[in-house]
Amino acid sequence: PETNQVALFSIPRDFFVTIKNGGFENKINSVYQYGINSLGDSNQAADLVAEVVGDITALDIDYYAVLNFDGFEKIIDSLGGINIMNDKDIYDARYPGPNYSYETFKLSKGFHQLDGATALKYVRERHNDPGGDFGRAKRQQQVLQATKNKIFSASTMLNVVALNNLFDALGETIQTNITPDEIGSFIELAKKIDTQNINNFVLDAWDKDSLLKVTHVLYGNINAFVLIPRVGNYSEIQDV
Repeated sequence: PETNQVALFSIPRDFFVTIKNGGFENKINSVYQYGINSLGDSNQAADLVAEVVGDITALDIDYYAVLNFDGFEKIIDSLGGINIMNDKDIYDARYPGPNYSYETFKLSKGFHQLDGATALKYVRERHNDPGGDFGRAKRQQQVLQATKNKIFSASTMLNVVALNNLFDALGETIQTNITPDEIGSFIELAKKIDTQNINNFVLDAWDKDSLLKVTHVLYGNINAFVLIPRVGNYSEIQDV
């Protein structure tokens, strides 16, 4: 709010975490479902994820938004699609299809306008990315920025029908602790964001400067692949 600066920080799904007082150790992508199962409430589950992310980053996580795949598609479509620049050819013959099937997803290098269904494939695909899950996180950040740009473009902000379509999609598909009274303040703040200087950071284990390292933990008879801080604690992550 003071500098109008914004950052996107991605935590990989294989990051190994501990829930305080919960006796739970697992990958971070299982924390939300653990919260649903143990607390029986999706809002408390989201609060639990916020608590874990707060421990990792030493940041106060005041707000959250939970979005499912259907909601993601609806929001992109309500905006009339988004524009992205794909930096490499994508060909994935094993993209997850309905009923545990596979389908082929391909997208050529270059400029594209993506509808909701294609944008979802673009942010989920990882088999054909040399960066794996880390490369996927970068594409997810790219789509977040493209969506933000489209929402706050003149064609959307000055179009009553487009705004109504967006808010209808948001209301049906997002779980959040942002109250209706706060939405206006968020919109005014978002208009002021310095979009030319967004800091992007993907927490990874990709090269010698990465802050994470690979290890394995035993679950029953399974030796599971996980990521942990290279220094054994969250200090380097919190410095970032």
